[in-house]
Amino acid sequence: MRAQNLAHVFDHSGKVRRPSLLLTLREGYALLPTRATAPDPAEVAFGRGHVVLLIPGWFMTDAINAPLQRFLNACGYRAFGWQLGVNWGPTLRLVDGLQRRLAELRELEGGPVSVVGLSLGGLFARDLAYRCPRDVRQVITIASPFRLPTATILEPLFRLLAFCYSPAIDVARLATPLPVPAAAIYTREDGIVAWESCRSGDGPAVEVAGSHFAVWRNPDVLRAVARRLGQQLSGEELRPARNL
Repeated sequence: MRAQNLAHVFDHSGKVRRPSLLLTLREGYALLPTRATAPDPAEVAFGRGHVVLLIPGWFMTDAINAPLQRFLNACGYRAFGWQLGVNWGPTLRLVDGLQRRLAELRELEGGPVSVVGLSLGGLFARDLAYRCPRDVRQVITIASPFRLPTATILEPLFRLLAFCYSPAIDVARLATPLPVPAAAIYTREDGIVAWESCRSGDGPAVEVAGSHFAVWRNPDVLRAVARRLGQQLSGEELRPARNL
């Protein structure tokens, strides 16, 4: 990923503000082990065995999506992780490996699969929809800063690692309307990235309470993902994909 591409990623004008210090400090509490009760699967439509690909956030593995995976499976979906280990960011190995994983799950589904991305995983999900629109039924992002520019306390670390990332990732394209239906889940209490960058006008935006590091186990997030998946399967709010 070339350095000049990052000029479009991070805002230094002040129009997009970094999360406050208070919100960032609160993220530390979100890292403490807690047990949240998952919603009742009966609250949402039955998944009818539809295949869902779950992509973890930055420096995370499939384990972070375990609560969501269990809940979606209980709702009648077939949810799978990306099986690529730690998400170090958009390296060539991970970008290519994710595309192969999508192809495997598409064969299992016998058609397009839904893709859900957590934080940076949501950027992977949107890029995947651009690359393989015929293989993706819909994209759901969770606390994912795809609307650029964004602002985050992690900017120095991202810049440090950017030389390892694939130049094939067009970061400017990530915020443009997808060729498939999309939805975004975000929280104004996000202490890691600017919440404004986690939503756009190319699909419904669902606001939830809670911190960035707690969204993966937030019952409202689990419920929102399952409901959005069900809406698409039943044809509600389904818009036709634009031609590429």
